[in-house]
Formats: sequence, C-alpha cells, structure tokens
Amino acid sequence: MKRERTKRLANPSHPPLKIHFLGAAGTVTGSLFLVERFLENRVVRFLVDVGQHQGNEQLDKGNRLPKGITASMIDFVLITHAHIDHSGWLPKLIKDGFKGFAYTHPATLDLLKILFPDSGRLQEMDADRINKRLKRRGKTFRVSPMYGIEQAEAALDQIKLIEYGVEQKFAGGDIRVKFTDAGHILGSAVVTVTVGSGAQERIICFNGNIGRPATALLKPVEPVRKAHVLIAESTYGNALHDKRDRLQALADIINAGYQRAVKFRHEKYGCGKICIPAFAIGRVQAVLYDLRVLMEQKRIPQIAVFLDSKMAIAATDVYYEHPELLNDEARALLARGRDPIKPAKFLACRNKRQKDLLSQPANEPIIIIGSSGMAAGGPIRKHVKRYLPGKQNSVLFVGHQEEGGLGHELLTGHPSSVEIDRDVVRCNATVELMPDYSGHADYEDSIAWMSHFESAPQMTFLVHGEPEGLEGFKQHIRQKLGWAVTIPQHRQSFDIR
Repeated sequence: MKRERTKRLANPSHPPLKIHFLGAAGTVTGSLFLVERFLENRVVRFLVDVGQHQGNEQLDKGNRLPKGITASMIDFVLITHAHIDHSGWLPKLIKDGFKGFAYTHPATLDLLKILFPDSGRLQEMDADRINKRLKRRGKTFRVSPMYGIEQAEAALDQIKLIEYGVEQKFAGGDIRVKFTDAGHILGSAVVTVTVGSGAQERIICFNGNIGRPATALLKPVEPVRKAHVLIAESTYGNALHDKRDRLQALADIINAGYQRAVKFRHEKYGCGKICIPAFAIGRVQAVLYDLRVLMEQKRIPQIAVFLDSKMAIAATDVYYEHPELLNDEARALLARGRDPIKPAKFLACRNKRQKDLLSQPANEPIIIIGSSGMAAGGPIRKHVKRYLPGKQNSVLFVGHQEEGGLGHELLTGHPSSVEIDRDVVRCNATVELMPDYSGHADYEDSIAWMSHFESAPQMTFLVHGEPEGLEGFKQHIRQKLGWAVTIPQHRQSFDIR
C-alpha cells in the first residue's frame, strides 16, 4: 500500500490546522511540535524541531508522536537550530520510518555534521556502559543505543537547506516556510509557516531560541511583523540578564587571574593557568572574540590561549565558512584580512603533542578553553581536575551551571574539596562565574522582539521553560503587551481555525 494511503483522510469536522505540543511543553528541552494541515483529500503533517530530552533520554526511546501517527506519516521536518535538544531526535525518527526530508539553514547542517556523530557516539557509549553493568549482575538481556554513529551520519543525507529570507513551498504551495535569523547560535532561525491563502490564510511563528541584542560575533535576531499563532521560547521567561559591561567584567576577571598566576608561581608547576569551560558552539567563539578584543585594546595582557576541544575547534572552523552570518564588526575585520575570532597568541590543540603542552610547567600564565560548559566531560574536565588544587590557578565558568554538576558545586558550596572521577580534589583555585555569555534572550529582550508584531497574535503559546519561568513570562507579556497567553501541557493539542 502506498504511503499516502496510510494517512488518515481529512474530515469535514476537522479544523484547518492542529498543533500538537509533544516536547518542551512545561520543560526546557526536547523540542518537538507536530502541525497537521487538513486538506480536502489528505492530511499534511510536519514537525518543527526534533529535539532530544537532555537529562531524561529514556523519553526519546519510544514513539513520541500522537497515538495513531507514525514516523512514516510525517511529510517533512523543520529544524530551527543545531543544538541537540532541538535536532538530535531526527536519527531516531528516521530509524522509526521517516522517509521525507528535514529542512534547516546551511550553517545548521554544517554544525550537525559535527553534533550528530558525537550524539551517536554518546548513545553507543551509554548502551555499552549499561550492558557492562548488566553483564556484571549476571543479566542476559542487553540494551541497544537509540541510534549509533552510522545512523547519525546517515541522517545527514535526509537534510535539505533553506536560506534566510527565501520562501520554501510545500504541499503544492499551500504551505510556505520562511527562515529569519534568530541570533541565538550560528544558523539559528525563527521559522514562520504560512498556510492557506486569502481569508483562510494562517501564519504560525516558531521562534525556536532567540538571542540577545548584543551577542558577540552574531547579528541580532530579526523582527517578525505578523503571525496569527506564536510559539515562543521561555528559557529566561522570568529572569533578566545583568546589563553590565561584559568586556569590562571579563577584563577584571582575567587581569586578577593573571596576577594570581604570576604572584603564586609554583616551583614545580610554574605560573598559574586560567581554565574556561565553555559550550563548544556559541560560547567558545564568543569568549575567544572578547579575549581578542581585550588584548588588542591592551585591557588585558597578551596571554597565550589554547583551545582544547575537538568539537569546539570544528565548530569554530564553521564560523569562517559563513562570514555572511557574522555581525558588521566581524565582517569588517575579515574584509581587512584580519581574524575576528582568534587572539594573536592562539593554538587549537589538534594532536597529542599540542595537548601535552598544557600539562607542562608554564613560564607565563596561559588560558585553556574547552568544552563542556559545565566541565561534565571532555579534556576541560581533566584540566579543571589538575589545576583546582593550586591557588595560582583560576576556573571561569561562562554559562548556567545545572544543579548537581561540578560547576554548580564549586560556585555555590565553595567546598574545600570535591570528587572528580572518583578522586578527591582539593579546591584552592579561584572559581568565577560570568553568566553574561548566555545565548538566550531574557524576558525584556523577548518582549522587545514581540513588540515588532503589527498586531497581537490570536494565540500565543509559551514553551521551553520551567513552570516558574513560563508563568512569570505569561504575566510579563500580559502586563507589557496585553496579549492572551497559553501555557500548553505535554502532548496537549490545539485546533487552529
């Protein structure tokens, strides 16, 4: 039987559209929204975002679609940006029978070429770890990864591209899709879907994650003027970012760390080191950009900067492949033949010999940057573990630290020691936090973006937030804009007429 015939035919009682909130409803991660378009003789179904539940991956292993709808019944997928909690469920959807294409921005695809294989590797490692534990307990059954490296890489073949501002048509032109720059990470998009025509036309806007007005390297989020339905993120729905001078705050921390590194020089280990855990996509590049600016302005010393993260190095290379996406200042530097990202004394550690330099005694202070942003894994965790005991060293976290993580423990408890990879590690280094590098708009930034709408959407749904943030954002929107706002529950659906 042909795939088309497996679809439930439209019913006259159906509304023209239905939206299902299958992920990131009442929570921050796992972005997944299903739109059904009911036509006279068929139903067109598409997903906006296909994200994994970070922190609760068990939810991803089953069928997350509504009862009676299978992966083979999805016509196409739209991906707002590369972060795994918006994209990483695509290989599983394909594994379950999705035969269509996912559409995203070219820069997002380039980043997914890095992220998808890594996600598949992590899935395989998790399954292997569980199976070893089962074997030790004498269990005979084994678990399989949600998908592996090969399946993750194969999923890339089912991705097609949409440039910013270019209308892509589906279902014979009944559905039109346009991406605009979300200013969140490289290639991130606000997705506007126009369905039908004339008096029956309906516009649905998914803002994915939108960035802050002055994000380093990137252009600010583009305004959207009109939508009948808005699905808006609420990560910082009830919070405001510190409006301080980010460059000055970074300069103060680096200068203080430099002075400690020299003053408390160790006989055996030499000068101190400044370790900066940062997320590989977005944060690493923003920190490098700001360090370059501060060194060129002579506001901090000319310090050697080492990037020790295979993923962050690859992601940084992608930025050079898309200069058109960078802000005016960065593009002006490129036009003059200058590097807008890397400081003068910079080394990307691409081999063991280069990595070994970081554990040797230093004749002068150095900066080591690496992912993950919470020092949960990767080379940066080893560097933090190695240098925490020395008072000549510094650790600077540049983003939110989740409760239960190493960064959160160091920043909130100020412990004399911590356990890292089953070893007790003394904590004599200075530990700092700069939340200034968040790539998410706060509620004032989001409302400023919403204020560009020519008229209030008929329906505004808030997603991607914890309950307190969602409810707080709802009240802020009502007070500032007077819009009607709904906070959908997980797996709840709404008719759009």
